[in-house]
Amino acid sequence: MYALFFTNFNKGMIIIKFKTFDDVEKVYGKENLIKLCNLKQILFYSKMNVQPKWIAEGYKGKLIGYYFKPETEMAWKYWKENKPK
Repeated sequence: MYALFFTNFNKGMIIIKFKTFDDVEKVYGKENLIKLCNLKQILFYSKMNVQPKWIAEGYKGKLIGYYFKPETEMAWKYWKENKPK
């Protein structure tokens, strides 16, 4: 049993709100999650409409976004081609 619930059906997409990171790992699989802490990359992904499945605070208060790997493939390709210096 997962501690999650469906909150909204918006533009053909179901939005899921999780209560814990363990729930995120159970649903997506630990091996299917990537973690980003580069704020420029997080903002770039956001502009590409790729949203994190979970947000956490990391070492020294840094923002960490956990993304579902298959959703990031095109954003990663564009990031490598256009990465800001």
